[in-house]
Amino acid sequence: MIVGPTAAGKSMRAMEAAAHGDIAIISADSRQIYRKFDIGTAKPTPEELSSVVHFGVNVVEPTEHYSAYQWARDAARWIGEAERMGKVPIIVGGTGFYVKSLFDPPYDEPPVADLDLLPEYEVVDPGPDLRNHIETRVDQMLENGWLDEVASLMQRVPVDAIAWKASGYRVMRRHLEGEYSLADARERAIIETRQYAKRQRTWFRHQLP
Repeated sequence: MIVGPTAAGKSMRAMEAAAHGDIAIISADSRQIYRKFDIGTAKPTPEELSSVVHFGVNVVEPTEHYSAYQWARDAARWIGEAERMGKVPIIVGGTGFYVKSLFDPPYDEPPVADLDLLPEYEVVDPGPDLRNHIETRVDQMLENGWLDEVASLMQRVPVDAIAWKASGYRVMRRHLEGEYSLADARERAIIETRQYAKRQRTWFRHQLP
């Protein structure tokens, strides 16, 4: 398992591992499961998806609720599929509740009964540099057409769809609606993402064995 806060470099670390072994990446990211929300969730590029087997990306529609319980059940199936393909499954992501649901489920009825796996954790966290990583990522997303993506989503996805909760999407939508300037929306997206990363760091610090 490769875990850590958003923008820490987890996906890059996973792709580096793929260059040295036959692996399958299982995304543990509660944003990347939603179809159509691509740029602002930092999904793998088409090239990455074609070069390395990925599970857990583009799983449900933006309006569908998808719980940690559901992810754990799906992840167990994806692990099995990876192993049948002869690949080493590597879970990569920053959604702590997904991880906990699979290996230490907080439910009366666990999502997966008798899961006979012992996870090995690698935490990716660049420390103070994460602030700059987040700012750089937001700028890259904007350069890669994030606003065009949001404009298209506004035409196709209801405003109350759960996928809009992904960091930065609602502020970019409000910019396009005229509520925020682009500079203001950019700054709000950076702050929102940093706050999310702080919560992730706290979770991993207290919850990982």
